[in-house]
Amino acid sequence: MTRPDLALRGDYFDGRTGLRHAVELTQPAPGSLAVQGDGIDRREALAELCITPRLARTSRTIAFPDGARLQLADHPRLDRLFPQRNRLETLVDRLERHYQAVAAAIVICLASLVAGYLWGIPWLADRIATHLPARIETALGEQVLALLDRADLEASTLAAERQAQLAERFAGLAAGLPDSANYRLLFRSAPSIGPNALALPGGTVIVTDELVELFGDDRQLDAVIAHELGHQEQRHALRQALRSSFVAIAAAFFAGDVSSASAVVVAVPTVLLQSRYSRQFEDEADRFAHAHLAALGVSPSWFAAALQTLGEEVPDDAGLAWMSSHPSTQARIAAADEAGVAFVAAHPERAGEEPAVVLLDDADVATDEACLTCAACREDAGCAGDADCTDCDDCVPCDDADCAECAACREDAGCADGEDCTDCGDCTPCEDVDCAGCAACREEAGCADGEDCVDCDDCAPCDDAENTCKDATLPAGT
Repeated sequence: MTRPDLALRGDYFDGRTGLRHAVELTQPAPGSLAVQGDGIDRREALAELCITPRLARTSRTIAFPDGARLQLADHPRLDRLFPQRNRLETLVDRLERHYQAVAAAIVICLASLVAGYLWGIPWLADRIATHLPARIETALGEQVLALLDRADLEASTLAAERQAQLAERFAGLAAGLPDSANYRLLFRSAPSIGPNALALPGGTVIVTDELVELFGDDRQLDAVIAHELGHQEQRHALRQALRSSFVAIAAAFFAGDVSSASAVVVAVPTVLLQSRYSRQFEDEADRFAHAHLAALGVSPSWFAAALQTLGEEVPDDAGLAWMSSHPSTQARIAAADEAGVAFVAAHPERAGEEPAVVLLDDADVATDEACLTCAACREDAGCAGDADCTDCDDCVPCDDADCAECAACREDAGCADGEDCTDCGDCTPCEDVDCAGCAACREEAGCADGEDCVDCDDCAPCDDAENTCKDATLPAGT
C-alpha cells in the first residue's frame, strides 16, 4: 500500500540520455521505493539504493543500480526512507545547520593545527628519530656531506700532523660516550663559510680550517667540538630535519599535492642544511658541553672563551656561521662562564687554568636576561633612535656606528658634563638632567618659538631655530 505521507517530487534521469523526467517518489511497502510519472514507473528495494549525504540545504541524489539517478530537494521524509546514516554524517549535518557550532569547529581546528605544529610534530619527529635505524641516519649524513662538498667545502689545507693531533683530542672527547664508535672528525676548508663546526646525522663532525686557525688555544676548539658532540648525542640534526620536513609534508597533504610531499622527502638533506637549530637544541648542546668538559677536567669557561672569540670575529648572520643569535651569544657566554665558576669552586686546584680571554666580569658584558641586545639596552635606558646609551643598567654601553662614544658626541654638540645628548647621530639639542626639555626651558624663560633662550635657569642655552647647542651669553647691558 502506497504511503502518501511519504510522497516526494523530484527529477529522474535514466542514466542513458540527458532527458529529465518529473516524477513522484513514494513508498508502496516497507523496504521498497516507487518512482512514477512522465513515462517512468519503477520499483526498487531501498537496500539497493544509495543516497548522497546531507549537505546543508542542497539537493540530494538517489542512485539506482543501473546508473539512473533521482534528484530531489532535501526533506526530513528522506530520513524515514534512508534512516541508516553513520554518526559522522549526522554530526556534520548538525554542524552545518548551526553557525555557532561551525564557528566553534573552526576555532577547534585552528587550535589543533597550532598545537600540532608546536607540540605534535616535534613529538612525532622525536619518536621517529629514536627508532630510525642507524644506517638510515648515516646515509642521510653522507648525502648532506656530499652536498656540502659540492657547494661550500673544499679539501683541508691543514698539515697532516696537525689533523692527527686534533683527531687524537677528538677521540679523547668522544671516549666513553654511548655512540662514540660512530663518531668521526673531518676537516674542510671553507672560505665562503668561515669559522664553522657542523654536526651531521650519523655521527660526523666537520671542523673548518678557519675555525682551527681562529683559536689560540686548542681547549677552545675542544669546547666547540664538545658542543657538537652534544648535538650528536641528542640526535639534533636528524630531529631538526624530520621536524622541518613534516611541516612541508603536512602542508602538501592538506593542499592535496602528493608529488610535493615526495619531493620534500627527497630534499631532506637540503632542508637540514638550510635549517638552524632551535633554541631548545642549542641550549641542550650547550649544557652537554658544560657537563662533558667538567667531567673531563676542563673548565666550561673555555666554551665561553670560544664563544667570545667567535663573536668578535664572525657576525651572527654570516650564512652558515656557527654562531647564532638564538639563543643570544651573550646569554650563552654568561651561562658557560657561570658553569666555569662552579667548576673552579668544585676544583680549586684548577683555578690557574682558566682561559686568558677576557670574559663576562672583566668586559662588563650583560648578564641580565632582559637586556641582551643593544636595542633592548637603548629601550631600557630610554634612549631614542640611534642615540648612545651611556648606562643601560647591567648592559654594556651601546655605541652607534655614526657616533663612536657619548663623550665625543657631547664634545661635538658643545654639551657640558652632566648634560644628556638626546641624539648623537646628528647631535641635536642637549638637555640637562635637571631640565625636562628645551620646550620646558623656553616656557620657563618666556621665550617664544624660534627665539634663542640665553638663560634657562640651570639648562644649557637652547637654540631651537638652529637645532644645536651652543654657548650663548647674555647680550651686553642686559
